[in-house]
Order: sequence, then structure tokens, then C-alpha cells
Amino acid sequence: MLMTPPPLPSTASDADLERLARLADSALRIEARLTPKPGLVDARNAGAHGDMDLHTLYVSAQALAPWWVTFATCGSLHVDAHDAELLTALRRIGRAAEDAMFTATGGINTHKGAVFAFGLLLGCAGRRLGSGRGVDVGVCDDVAALATPLLVDDLVTSAREPVTAGELLYRAHGLTGARGQAASGYATARDVGLVAYREALELLAAQPHLALGPMARDRALLHALLALLAVNNDTNLAHRGGPEAMTRVAARADGLLRLGGALNPHYVRLIEAFDDELTDAGLSPGGTADLLAVTIWLSALPPASHLHH
Repeated sequence: MLMTPPPLPSTASDADLERLARLADSALRIEARLTPKPGLVDARNAGAHGDMDLHTLYVSAQALAPWWVTFATCGSLHVDAHDAELLTALRRIGRAAEDAMFTATGGINTHKGAVFAFGLLLGCAGRRLGSGRGVDVGVCDDVAALATPLLVDDLVTSAREPVTAGELLYRAHGLTGARGQAASGYATARDVGLVAYREALELLAAQPHLALGPMARDRALLHALLALLAVNNDTNLAHRGGPEAMTRVAARADGLLRLGGALNPHYVRLIEAFDDELTDAGLSPGGTADLLAVTIWLSALPPASHLHH
């Protein structure tokens, strides 16, 4: 079984492709060690997960690291191809990347959602580079166009019996999960997570006594995580505790944001209490963790060069 991807020839600059791939690897690692995260694995605890810890996430990130540039290179080689052709190629790489992840983690699903998200984002970014265009936050629009058929074919018009947890939740509750996020062009990460992150960074920069250096970034990311939790219909939560678990977590996150979120002087204590509640309830907002990683990746890109719709 192939655990590292084969090299692909490419027309795009290798340095540009590798930079975007490194940003994806970095985003996963930053998200993993960000602490405290409600219900999620971090440096404080394993959250609501009995089968993994921070070390597991690092092992997983290490196994996936060489695959990110393969997604980007694949996109650069499909500049003139039909979207369906690019999707098929990205799915093939995605399955191989997942195999590498499962082999490294002993069968634990650490980053399947991230493989799906970054596979699409890097594929579309590589396609831009291959056609001589720059990569900015507008790459989300490209993902929306590419991924909408996934949502329609896999969930909305699918006549086959649902087999995955995501398909079952769509059939029962109309929740579109990871496919819906992709088809929206990661609107939740782009319009909620990224906005909250940048606003928090600005506020922290204006009050340097509140946080210094990397601490400011992590604090702003915790603020972005609360903003994401307040709006995201996280199917991981619905899978573990039904739709009412999503409602409960969103309301709790919204309550913390009303107190100032991570800008509250007592933010660590407040978020740790939220973490304890979700951990005790066995609730892990894993889909929101993926959106936070996407937010981190997008934060390293220039703003979109046009108004998106």
C-alpha cells in the first residue's frame, strides 16, 4: 500500500504549490495544539474522545503532510479539465491520503474531514496557479462551484440507501455537513471564522497588555472557534447527541460571545468550563475543528480580489 504520494509533474511553480501545502500542514498543527477547545483534543485533555490524544493528532498530521502538495499539484494539472474529472482525481488522492492516516493512527479517524476540506481547497488553489492566477480567499468560490455536485449527487438527489453517518443525518434532519460546507465555499469559515479572528486580532493589537506575540494569535483563534460554534450545524455533534446537541452547543458558545468571548479577561476559565461540559457529555464538535483549520489556512491568503456573492 502506498503511504507517500508519487511525484507529479506540474506547470505551476513548485515553490507556490509547496507553500500552500505547508500552510495546510501548519493549520492542522496549530488547530491541534490550540487550548482550551470545548470537547476537542488539545494540550489540556482528549476532550470527548476516548480513542485519541494530542500525540495521535500529531502522528496523523505527519502522515498527511506529504499529501497536501499532491492535491495542489493535481489541481495544477487539471486547468482545462472538466470539474468532474478533477473531482475524480482529487477523490483518488483523498482515499490514498486517508489510508496513510489510518495506517499511522491504527485506524483512528483523526483528520478525515480535514482531508476532504483541504483536498478541495488545495486542488482549486493548484488549478489557479496552473492557469497563472493568484491564490486568494476567492479560491473559496472555486470550491463552491467544484463541490456543489457532491452535495447534489451524494445527498440531495441520491436514491440509494444512506450508508455514511453524514448521509443518514441528511436523510433524517436535512443536515448537509461537510459537503454543505464545501458547496457553500466554506462560507462559515470565510464569513464567520475569518472575520471573528481578524476582528479579535485587531482588538488585541490595540491593547498590547492583553496578549503578546503568539498568545494573541491563539486567543484570537479561540474567539473564532466560539464564533464558529455559535453558528455551525456540526454533524459530529448531531451524530453523538442528536440535533438538540447542536442547538445546546451553539447557545452555549453564543452566551460566551455575549460575555466577550476570548476577549473576556477570564476567557481561559470560561472556555475550560465549556470544555468540561462537552467532555462530560461526550460531545465533540469535530466538524467545527475542521472549519477552524480552514480558517487558519485562509488567514494566510490575501483577501479576495473581487466581491464574492
